Amino acid sequence: MWAFIKRHRRKFIFLGAFVGGSWMLYKYMWRKVQEIREEEDKQYLISVRRQHHFDSNQRTCNTTVLAMISHLRDTLVKHLDTETVKELLKSSPPNKVDIWEDLKIMSFTRTVAAVYGACMLSVMLRVQLNIVSGYLYLGTVEGDPKPSISPRVQERYLSLVKIFIEQGFVDFIHYLKLAVMKEVGCLSLKEPVSLDNLSSVFTHIRERVECGVDKPTQALYPYLLSSERVPDLECVMSPEDEQLEKLVSETRDVYESSDFHTVLQESIDRGFHCVLDGLAEHYKQQIHDDGKSGGIDCYCPEMAELYTVLLSLDCYCPEMAELYTVLLSLDCYCPEMAELYTVLLTLDCYCPEMAELYTVLLSLDCYCPEMAELYTVLLSLDCYCP
Repeated sequence: MWAFIKRHRRKFIFLGAFVGGSWMLYKYMWRKVQEIREEEDKQYLISVRRQHHFDSNQRTCNTTVLAMISHLRDTLVKHLDTETVKELLKSSPPNKVDIWEDLKIMSFTRTVAAVYGACMLSVMLRVQLNIVSGYLYLGTVEGDPKPSISPRVQERYLSLVKIFIEQGFVDFIHYLKLAVMKEVGCLSLKEPVSLDNLSSVFTHIRERVECGVDKPTQALYPYLLSSERVPDLECVMSPEDEQLEKLVSETRDVYESSDFHTVLQESIDRGFHCVLDGLAEHYKQQIHDDGKSGGIDCYCPEMAELYTVLLSLDCYCPEMAELYTVLLSLDCYCPEMAELYTVLLTLDCYCPEMAELYTVLLSLDCYCPEMAELYTVLLSLDCYCP
């Protein structure tokens, strides 16, 4: 037996090496397959968790937008106070025609400003909340009990929303009013206005407002960051100022992206569709009440009759409520809505160190403890710091 083994020892060595190697290769491949499966399961769970967190965060954003709309409407009513003008008309002043002209301009301006303001506020809030949420999420992932941005910086950063409502939106109203005057000022109060005429008027007003070349809505960008200032490089900035400047810089990168303006453009388009739908319903109802025949294309009320309809299309009107509902579900008709948030992942070309932050922006869990304080600060609207 020993002689047989000794005579064929090379064969036994080769056979042993082959069997042992095969077994080791099998175990190695089995372990690799297991690792791949575990990695796939891990990535799937991460993907599901991110999607869940993203959906939860967007629902919280929706709630915040709806809470802020009332502040936007207050600003709109304050600077376009049509009620005072209507009361003045009841006193039969000698310049009644001039007052009617002012009311005509104000009614169109107020309707158009409501659409632009709601769209700008909705998209602006989503961007800012997602950026802050990314920082808060980074802290929870890394296990750092101290937030990466202080509550004070969060307050100053989120106060940009209040500044937009109280300053940027007001400046936009003045800018918009000039565009409306150029388009509507020449229309007579007794001139019949069909629905097609109104649609054309709104289109011409938009062309004057959205005067960007590559991005039509680029003209709206200065009003979103109306308080943005260029830091004085000769002054020593505090860590808090540096954090705030970094947040503003990242926000600026998003606002300058093409996806942001695509979403803003789509939301504005949808907003004006809602307004025209509301006017069409009024035309149909008026035709029915008057017992006239023909469609809404044949119905042409005088310009003076339209101001009451335009002024009714506010935050409490069903047509505008539909607009806000649409804005909160932009992904239903605007595929670029998802790209607006995923574009954050590509902004590392502007600032490479931001890549890690943007990678987790869609992963924020709204149940993160710091988020309660974040939204409380935003809704309080008392966080402005000069």
